[in-house]
Amino acid sequence: MPTGKGRSIKNSLLIFANLFVLTVAASCTTFDDIDALKTLRYEAGHQKGAGFCASCHEDIYNQWSKRSRHSLATTSPSFHHTMRAYSENIVVGLFMDEGMCYSCHGSKDVNEGVNCETCHGTVLRGVPIEKTHADKFTPRLSKLREPDFCARCHQSKTPVSGDNLSSTYTDWRASKAAAEGVTCQGCHMGKRQDDTHAYHGFDTAVRDETIYRGLLAVGGIRYNHPELRLTIENRIKGHSVPAGGPTRVLALELSFRDNSGTELFAKRQTFSKRFSLIPIVGAVPYRLIENTQLRSGEKRSLRVTLPSDVRKRPQRLVIVLRMYEVSDEYAGDIGKAHWASKPILQKEVDL
Repeated sequence: MPTGKGRSIKNSLLIFANLFVLTVAASCTTFDDIDALKTLRYEAGHQKGAGFCASCHEDIYNQWSKRSRHSLATTSPSFHHTMRAYSENIVVGLFMDEGMCYSCHGSKDVNEGVNCETCHGTVLRGVPIEKTHADKFTPRLSKLREPDFCARCHQSKTPVSGDNLSSTYTDWRASKAAAEGVTCQGCHMGKRQDDTHAYHGFDTAVRDETIYRGLLAVGGIRYNHPELRLTIENRIKGHSVPAGGPTRVLALELSFRDNSGTELFAKRQTFSKRFSLIPIVGAVPYRLIENTQLRSGEKRSLRVTLPSDVRKRPQRLVIVLRMYEVSDEYAGDIGKAHWASKPILQKEVDL
């Protein structure tokens, strides 16, 4: 028989579970919707792993392993932090499990993130690899070239409110790139130099901050003490920045300094999607409460007013743009980021 303390804990959990169910019901989200999030977006079955493919496609393997964020999808600190947040939350665990994460991030068994077989399909067992290519991989290429193929994982909704968690695909559909016929693959997988196949590094700021250089710009700087005005521009044709959901945060870091280099004041402006967490139980993004992403082609004006206690007029302004990665539960708080990029943009301006 459970003790009084045990019964109290059990009753509390039941209350939390019932309240969570009511939250789900009130938002018109069914348990079928939650189950759908656990459905694999790739072919189930035994995978041989990327090393098997590398025996013939070493160049593609190197691009994927050294440059692609896909290769880190099941091993990154933020991924495992989120997994722990789900598994350690008893109430959330009643409805959601790690299958929801692995449904997009790749097979838990091989633990290689989004590897070759996640996109191309598993190797046919018991037949030469040449036959797999001829009967399965080559015919499948036409599907892999369609932009909605990427949407399976790069377009998603929160499991309760239905707000767009990741909207990269819908961003693209409304973009200048789509109007010009430039697909996701056409931009992220275009051949480089002597490539014999499509480029598989995909390029994201997580692995290479240089990809945004010239595409994210800061200008129009005007300073009339104590007020600074400037503009930040997203010149990318295909999607917002940061792309994806709330885990990626772009930060504009401003350091006001005197002639000796001493910092007089610092200001940080962030751009991201910010969600509230599921009421009562937390851990999981619930409702979109703010979206400050820079839209494709957007040029946004910003204003910073120095506080009254900064009596000395700054002479120099140091500007840095960088990307951060923050787990869902921290709602864009870059002070708790798992990772920060090298500067995407860095410059000094006389004031």
